[in-house]
Amino acid sequence: MAFISAIETRALRSGRRQTGVFKSNRQARWTLIHDHPEHGTDPQYGTEDDCKTILIILLLTTLEFKNAPLINDPRITEFSERYLGRSLAPNTYRDSLLLEFLDFQALRAEAENPTHGKSEFHIGHLDPSRIPKHIPENVAWRTLRSNLIQGDMTLREARIYIIKLIARYFELGEIDLH
Repeated sequence: MAFISAIETRALRSGRRQTGVFKSNRQARWTLIHDHPEHGTDPQYGTEDDCKTILIILLLTTLEFKNAPLINDPRITEFSERYLGRSLAPNTYRDSLLLEFLDFQALRAEAENPTHGKSEFHIGHLDPSRIPKHIPENVAWRTLRSNLIQGDMTLREARIYIIKLIARYFELGEIDLH
């Protein structure tokens, strides 16, 4: 149950922002605009329908992580085709920036034994500056490192940045492939 609760928190609740204009503390994302209408669209805001769709997408995609249980249930297939637009592909899910495989057992272990304020598993945004940003087509599982590297760049900008960084290492002679 801790596993599902951890995913629900990411999909349905705001972060714990204690500073800045958009302060929040794990409120339902769809209530943020009502709590502070003078702030315009809070970057953590999401409609209730979008948040619940994101929850389903996050739950489904965990079944594509390495070491995820194989579930042979027609309802899962139906949900996958409806919410992902495709069948599940077990053992294929990768962080979209670093291309590292995400591991179901590591996520489960972290959910069962959390360390306050720390998680290797995050949700990331294809475009972190999009308003609203918490929408199904803009949210996916990511690692902490991936989110730190991407920062406020779009996923495409972050990928280009990494390529340019690697090119500079080649220019400086720091990397030489034989």
